[in-house]
Amino acid sequence: MKRIGILGGGQLARMMVIEGFKMGLEMHVLSSRADDPAAQVTRFWHEGDPNSEPELAQFLSRVDVATVESEFLDERVLAPAIQTSRVAVVPSPKLLGLLSDRKTQKEWLKQHKIPTSPFVALHTATDARNFFREHAHSPGRKNTGGVVFKKRRHGYDGYGTFIIQNGRELEEWLNKFGDSIHEFICEAFIPFRRELALQFARNTDGEILCYPLVEWHAQNSRCLWVKGPVGAIPYGKKSPSDHPQTAKLTRLISRALKQSSYVGLISFELFEARSRSSAQTEILVNEIAPRVHNSGHYSLEATTPNQFQAHLRAILNWPLPKTAQLCSNGFAMWNILGKSDSRKSGANNSREWRPPHDVHMHWYGKSEIREGRKMGHMTALAATPEAALKILSTTAKRLKL
Repeated sequence: MKRIGILGGGQLARMMVIEGFKMGLEMHVLSSRADDPAAQVTRFWHEGDPNSEPELAQFLSRVDVATVESEFLDERVLAPAIQTSRVAVVPSPKLLGLLSDRKTQKEWLKQHKIPTSPFVALHTATDARNFFREHAHSPGRKNTGGVVFKKRRHGYDGYGTFIIQNGRELEEWLNKFGDSIHEFICEAFIPFRRELALQFARNTDGEILCYPLVEWHAQNSRCLWVKGPVGAIPYGKKSPSDHPQTAKLTRLISRALKQSSYVGLISFELFEARSRSSAQTEILVNEIAPRVHNSGHYSLEATTPNQFQAHLRAILNWPLPKTAQLCSNGFAMWNILGKSDSRKSGANNSREWRPPHDVHMHWYGKSEIREGRKMGHMTALAATPEAALKILSTTAKRLKL
């Protein structure tokens, strides 16, 4: 039985543990608390800090291969711990370090000719002002929305992201963050039509599995729902179609993963927008997550293999199909988010509530509810993506945390 180690104990690790046991794997978790979501579902929990070199090296010596649930681990800790234990962490620390920094992530996209928004690395306030003058307005068009400052590391769910629409806001931002400006990049704001997502898994032999294109929607910068499969919608059209840009993007990403020797699951958040140079539709990569991702939770019921199984198969170099097999014509996922006015104590409220028979519930075992915190998610399958999403939106109105 292969022993798999997971660095981190959140809900992504929890779902990976559950799927790993189904595959006949022995799933180990390194995290700080025994009540962490992943620690609750395995007897192979190890107390420790993944960013502590001694504790990490000791944990790695007990498993055959390890992986991460978050890309924000210190490469300077991972590399020596791997050398000491002689156990691999997948994806590689080098790629985790590269893709967890938005500056080097953007440079990686540019290197592999994968379309993304214009950006600049920041060293001085002059860099920001020059980029704002160049990209806040497009010739012959109304204000596109300005620019976006993004923290290079540890930014997610809107944290560390600042949209600047005019010169006054720019100067206010510089007054507040000017001393740490090198910790940010600046991007041109993209007035997107929809947010989309794609996922891929690649094993050591170079087999690449591609998941269907999905649409996702955020509320307060946090993913609320996902539906699919969807096609890109060319401007001037009312319904999705197989857009050539989607196929081209898939080829470019597959080639980049091969050239970078990436192993594991990787997720791409996309913008579907009107081209800045024409009236055509363009699909741009907004951000990359080198791990399993919220936008792929639908796969637990909607595809074979699901994203967690695919990631484990990839890091073990087990065979991968070229595409995920769909279990339904339509699927959707809805995040169950905490609310600030909740007086109850978390997921235990599910005992007082019965979901409809066509809804699959996934609770994360978190005892404390905070506003916007992901407490769980639910999925549904239906004849169309829209029908699946309607089932979940109706259910969400009846569910009170």
